[in-house]
Amino acid sequence: MRILIITQIYLPEMGALSNRLYPIVRAFAAEGHDVTIATGMPNYPAGKVFPEYRGRLFSTEQGDDCTIIRTAYLTTPRNISKLRQLLSYLSFVPAVFLSGLRAGPMDIVLVSSPPPFPVLPAIILAAIRRAKLVMDVRDLWSDELVAYGGLGDSDLAVRLVRRLENWGYRRADLITPTTNSLADTVVERGAERTKTFVVPNGADLELFNPMPADNPISNEYLFGDHFVIMYTGLFGIKHGLELLLAAARKLRHNKEIVFFLLGDGARRRALEKYVEAEKLDNVIIASQRSVKDVPNIIARADVCFAAVSPEAYPKKLISVKLFEYFACEKPVIGALAGESARVLEESGGGVIVPPGDEEAIAKAILRLYNDQSKCELMGKAGRRYVEERFSRGEWATRLEQKIATLGAEPPPSTGVTTDGGAESSPPSPVQDFT
Repeated sequence: MRILIITQIYLPEMGALSNRLYPIVRAFAAEGHDVTIATGMPNYPAGKVFPEYRGRLFSTEQGDDCTIIRTAYLTTPRNISKLRQLLSYLSFVPAVFLSGLRAGPMDIVLVSSPPPFPVLPAIILAAIRRAKLVMDVRDLWSDELVAYGGLGDSDLAVRLVRRLENWGYRRADLITPTTNSLADTVVERGAERTKTFVVPNGADLELFNPMPADNPISNEYLFGDHFVIMYTGLFGIKHGLELLLAAARKLRHNKEIVFFLLGDGARRRALEKYVEAEKLDNVIIASQRSVKDVPNIIARADVCFAAVSPEAYPKKLISVKLFEYFACEKPVIGALAGESARVLEESGGGVIVPPGDEEAIAKAILRLYNDQSKCELMGKAGRRYVEERFSRGEWATRLEQKIATLGAEPPPSTGVTTDGGAESSPPSPVQDFT
């Protein structure tokens, strides 16, 4: 089959979206499908086009498993200007539509959301090519606007975004939410239950594995003999990193414990200012690295940290960080609730503390510092758990099988089917959680 994947972020950009899509692309290509990625010039998360792509309007390149067609669009640093950020998102719509047109005839069009705006060109391209439409739902952007953006359900921006999301749910031939809670929500908002197929996040076990703590990449940071509390990933508003720094302030008297944050994002400067203001010499903030370097850096962690905000919406999601830390055989302190907390508890791979409780985080760190044999047991439990239930490669193969079945159906006369009859998702470990 010819498969077009529409995404605003893809390799070499880092982040949860690239990490989710790459194993899927690999699984599709392994089965002989012709995969094309329609995207923009790499710029995430700083909002600055990577040097090797600057000054180019169009680009076509061959990845390891696919063709990547890029079209330039307006990029801007995130969380600086809401207007410029909106214009950036909107400018991506015609850009990726052009990339999609250049890709030629397709049998499947897969779009990943959020952001939700690429859903519009995906619907149109699927109709033009008489292709089946697959909508991958990682988050609910309209709900994020309410949870983190200070908006209400009745605000115009929320209503417009939700209308676009809901249109995608109704038009898609297949919807792949990451959790059962998200599946329930998209059904409530117009999707047919028979067209949902839960494809959870997880860890790419070809990349994330236990590594020797003493390796050339981790040694670049001169950790010495310290007990290392580590976070890797996006520095976003919902990742609870201010709490981790508050715990570092409480534990600054213990010179054996050091906190290491690796990544970039909208909250980076605020975190750096906090460290400067509090004179936290037990905190290191380092710039993001290639995803291929990250497992070697995690190898030096004694404990890893994950958090989500305590609002109702994030409880529907599972922190992707959990799976990567588990895969690297590291124990996790999780300031979590909802599905993330359930996964951490069921895995036996760490300690759950209440979201928003810096005192509880500090106490959990001290408990694990004083019982490092328990850290080792938790790390091994987490690794077993992710191998059994949350291998991205395994789930990518299941998705390929589902899409192969979808692609074998007769093409719709209007681009997308709107009646029922799609197969329901087969039983999966994720569905046992609810």
